[in-house]
Amino acid sequence: MRGQTLLVLLGDGHRTDAHNPPSSLQTGTVARARNAWSFVLALCLLVAGCGDTRPPGVVLWHAYTGLEKTALEATAVRWNQQHPSAPLTLVAVPYDSFADKLTSAIPRGNGPDLFIYQQDRLGDWADAGTIEPIEFWADDALAARFTIEATSEMAYHGSLWGLPLAVKSLALYYRTDLVATPPATTDALIALAPAMKAKHGFALAYANVDLYGHAAWLHGFGGRIMNDAGKLTLATPEAAAAMKFARTLVSSGVSPADAQTPVVASLFNEGKAATVMSGPWFMGDIAANVPWQVAPLPIVSATGRPAAPFVGVEAILMSAQARDKDLAFAVMNELTSDADAIIRARDARQPVANLHAYDDPVVAKDPALRAFRTQLAHTVPMPKGAAMRTVWTPYKTALGEVLAGRAEPGEQLLSLEREVSGYLEHL
Repeated sequence: MRGQTLLVLLGDGHRTDAHNPPSSLQTGTVARARNAWSFVLALCLLVAGCGDTRPPGVVLWHAYTGLEKTALEATAVRWNQQHPSAPLTLVAVPYDSFADKLTSAIPRGNGPDLFIYQQDRLGDWADAGTIEPIEFWADDALAARFTIEATSEMAYHGSLWGLPLAVKSLALYYRTDLVATPPATTDALIALAPAMKAKHGFALAYANVDLYGHAAWLHGFGGRIMNDAGKLTLATPEAAAAMKFARTLVSSGVSPADAQTPVVASLFNEGKAATVMSGPWFMGDIAANVPWQVAPLPIVSATGRPAAPFVGVEAILMSAQARDKDLAFAVMNELTSDADAIIRARDARQPVANLHAYDDPVVAKDPALRAFRTQLAHTVPMPKGAAMRTVWTPYKTALGEVLAGRAEPGEQLLSLEREVSGYLEHL
C-alpha cells in the first residue's frame, strides 16, 4: 500500500489544515487555484504594474559553489534536455543571506518554486506555512531510495517536507606526508603536537569558536544542546568538560585560537596543520599538490566516546507558493534520483543520501566518501525549529570567552542557558 514506510517514518503527528497537501490533485481544484492565481496576477498588472517576472517552468534557488554547483548544473541540463517545455532554472544565492531571502520572498510570491537547504530551519518554515508538505506525492519506492536517517530528518509534525540530496558532517582530514596513520583517539591526536610545534604548526585546525565545530567534542563528552523533550541542556558538567578540553587544545598549542575556515585551509595547504576537522566542502579548498586523506573523528580519550559532530541533511524543499506543484515535485524526484545522485557523488564528491548511488563502482572506490559514510554512525542530528536558532550566536560568544581564557566554562554555560532561556520565552 502506498506510503506505509513513510507513515512509519513520519509517525502519527498532525498538521494544521493550512499545511495539508492540496486536495486539488484529486478533486481538480488545482485548476481553480491556478485560475484564481491568474486573476490575481492580472489584477496586479492592471492596478500596480507588478507581474511575475520568474522564468517559465521551475525556479530552484541554491547556495552551492565550486564542484557542487557544477554537478547540480549538470543535472539541470539533463532535465532541460528531456523536458524542453518545462525548463528548470537554477539561481545561486550567497549562503549568508540565503535563509533570510527565502523567508522574506516566498510569502510575497517572489521566491523560488524549489530550494536546497539543510533541515535545521525546516520546523520554522513548516510552522510558518512557507514550505509545502510533499508526502501526498511520495510512496514507499521513493522513501526506499534514501537512508532512513536522511528521510527521517525531513519529517516534522507528521508530514514529509523535503527529499534528501546529501548527508554532511565533519570528519578528520589529514596530510599523509605529516601523519602516517590517522589518530584513533584524542590522546593520539594531541601526541602529534610536538612535531608540529617544531614546524611552527599545529596538530589540529578547526573552526573551534563556532558551536558547529565544537559540537564533536560536546557530544563526545556526553553533552547535548537539548534533551529528547526539547528542553535546553546547555549548562551541564559534560558541556563544561568539553569546553575545558577545547581550551586546553588552544592553550597547549595543539590547535590555533579562533581558527576560521580560510585560516584552516591556509594552515593545511602550507603544511602548518597536520589534521583538519571539516566537512566534505573542504575538499575544494585543498591545494592540488597536497597529499591528503579523510578518516572518522577520533575517540575522546577522557570518556571513551566517539567525537560526534552535528549531521546536516541537505534537501530540496518546495515553496508553498510554487506555481505548479506537480511539476515542482517531478523536478524534486528527478534531481534526487539515483542517476543524478551518482553525478553529484562522482563529480563533486558529495556524500549523497541515495543508498544505491554507492553501488556505482567509481563512487564505491572513493576513500573520502567512504570515510564520511563511516562517520555518519557517530553523528547527532541538528535540532529542527526556532529554539536552535537562538543558541548559535550566544554559544559562540561564550565559547570564545572560554577559549581566550577570559572565563570559566561552568559560569559561561550558566550565563548562556539563562540568556537563551530568555529568548525562548519570547518565541
